[in-house]
Amino acid sequence: MQVNVFISEIEHEGERTQMLVLPTGPEAMIPNHLQHRNWRYFATTDADDQCIGMPKGEVGVALSVAEYLLTTPSVARLS
Repeated sequence: MQVNVFISEIEHEGERTQMLVLPTGPEAMIPNHLQHRNWRYFATTDADDQCIGMPKGEVGVALSVAEYLLTTPSVARLS
């Protein structure tokens, strides 16, 4: 499964930098409660790519439940 990865601004209003993972395709959209953040496109990659930093298969499960995944770059560094 291919996904689009976006990165938020660094330390936006006291919030940590976040990674937003969305499925590719026209149905993908940033959830309303996250649209106030400034997101920058980072990559289109496989859902199991190490840059996301989640265990294999976990991104696909999250996207099937919530249609997006919100994580932090620090999770990716620890994997």
